[in-house]
Amino acid sequence: MLAAAAAAGCLFACSPALDWRQAGPKEVDILLDFPCKPLTVTQPVMLAGKRVAMSMTGCKAADMTFALAHADLGDPSLVAPALAEMHRAALANVSARVLASQPAHVTHASEGLADALQLDLAGQAPGGQALREHVLLFAQGSQVFQATVLGQQAHYKRDAAHMFASSVRLGAAPD
Repeated sequence: MLAAAAAAGCLFACSPALDWRQAGPKEVDILLDFPCKPLTVTQPVMLAGKRVAMSMTGCKAADMTFALAHADLGDPSLVAPALAEMHRAALANVSARVLASQPAHVTHASEGLADALQLDLAGQAPGGQALREHVLLFAQGSQVFQATVLGQQAHYKRDAAHMFASSVRLGAAPD
């Protein structure tokens, strides 16, 4: 359902090196440092009981997927349930064990949301391969975001994952 990282991994071309550049979806005031040239796709999803368009901007580099999922729920009261749903889905998608969890700190993001988190996860792919994933969940107004780095444990670069998550530059909150 919300397998943003998995979907991005299937949709985006591979790049052998970490060639960092600023990018983000055109319809949102957000930039991240991607280690490869990202592409954006949009698909309908059910989130917090509402059908919304979710954009996924991402790419693959160094055997890892770097992705940003974004959806505008159109109603700020749906943000907390949507983040909770995205949190549960991030864990379920890779049968994850939480290695570390802390509140997300993103400038201009909404504050006080229980599921606005930064997570380091260990899990496994459907085929049994050991996976590592870094997830950053946050919101602004009626918009929800999930920045994800996913890779097989043998290829996972924690520093690159944390660099990606810490590079989030969210524009000023809308009026």
